[in-house]
Amino acid sequence: MSFTVNEIAQQIDGIIVGEADTELTGFAKADDATVGDLTFAENEKFFHLAEQSQASAILAPAEFQSKTKTVIQVKDARIAFARVLPLFFPEKKFAPGIHPSAVIADSANIAGTAHIGPNCVICENVEIGDDTILEANCTVGDHSALGQATRLFPNVSVYHGCRLAKRVRIHSGTVIGSDGFGYVFDQDHHRKIPQVGGVIIEDDVEIGANCTIDRGALGDTKIGRGTKIDNLVQIGHNVVIGEHCIIIAQNGIGGSSDIGAYSILAGQAGVAGHLKIGPKSVVAAKSGVINDLEGNQQYMGYPAMPASEAKRQIVAVKKLPDLAKRVRELEKRLDSQPTKPSDEA
Repeated sequence: MSFTVNEIAQQIDGIIVGEADTELTGFAKADDATVGDLTFAENEKFFHLAEQSQASAILAPAEFQSKTKTVIQVKDARIAFARVLPLFFPEKKFAPGIHPSAVIADSANIAGTAHIGPNCVICENVEIGDDTILEANCTVGDHSALGQATRLFPNVSVYHGCRLAKRVRIHSGTVIGSDGFGYVFDQDHHRKIPQVGGVIIEDDVEIGANCTIDRGALGDTKIGRGTKIDNLVQIGHNVVIGEHCIIIAQNGIGGSSDIGAYSILAGQAGVAGHLKIGPKSVVAAKSGVINDLEGNQQYMGYPAMPASEAKRQIVAVKKLPDLAKRVRELEKRLDSQPTKPSDEA
């Protein structure tokens, strides 16, 4: 598939500096680019590399110009990059239909434009919307619903009573609606508390590979519109995640916690149960949240605290060895001084 520079610029509201009719046949990073490729640069270092490359054109911020290359100037090169890349690398298309090996309950309602892949299992009273794609070996439990243009990659399991809205994407190995971790100690053993809630996933959510999102104990676990969840994330029962959050790999969120809209939990952060994190919080990697956070600022450390306070503590801790050395020296000096005799009565 090929495009002219002008066609690409029209897609991203770019300004062309150079040859508008140059043909572009691919997109590559500068050190791999060949003639016909478009590349991108978002700072001077990468723009210099792009100029030295064989690429035919460069996607770059408005302040960049080149004497040797055609430049498509844009407001934000990274956003433009994300919008252009699918033009050169479109996702695989799936024809509507149900594979002969799929097992479909008679009570399931599957839109005619949906694609059901090999060995999928669709249980009783399931609703599957238009243009939804289930790749091989997916399972959808009783009374669950998948909205329009939702896509399950291979080996995704959606348990019973879960509702996925429009344009939800779930990657391989993820489990939606497994039992929450609910037990109560009864005399001499841990008695299981039945988990009878569900999971609600709103529009435009993407969930990475090998994640687990537990169903609610009574109410529902909820993932807000536009939220993006990385691989290897555990979300406990009755957790509520607000709109447009970013949850990065190896996070664990304890049951009944509430994550405010537009928050970011960086890699390996942990959130204890029954906590509230305010909107627009940024929790740094490896932080441990054990108390409520107000939001609208950055947090880090264990326990997680405002980043400015945590940094002061880190600096103070680094000074402890020198402080301990000074204390030992003062103790030696005091010990070496002769003891002053006490006055006689």
